[in-house]
Amino acid sequence: MKVEASREAEAIVHRVASQGRDDLVMVLGTGCCDSTAPFLYDHYYPGPDVVLVGRVAGVPVFAQAWLADLYRDEELRVDVDQDAPSDSFSLESAFDCRFTLRTHLDAGREAG
Repeated sequence: MKVEASREAEAIVHRVASQGRDDLVMVLGTGCCDSTAPFLYDHYYPGPDVVLVGRVAGVPVFAQAWLADLYRDEELRVDVDQDAPSDSFSLESAFDCRFTLRTHLDAGREAG
């Protein structure tokens, strides 16, 4: 698994950091309802069963080992959905948006 980010996702990470949040980390595969959604936390230990799969605006992105293995040959992209409900513990939800994980197939559908 290789994770990259859209410009919009990087901009939101910078915005969160500019609000005084530090020691940021993004984790994939920890949500109870959105099990593969990216979650941005500060001062968070992602656990022993994770692997580094990329960086978003300099912030390390970790995935649960089972998720990284499932998508081992895939390139995925962290993107942003705007005007999303503020129902997440992820830090970007304070800005009425949510990070989402897209495959390159999803990106092709959006462009078409």
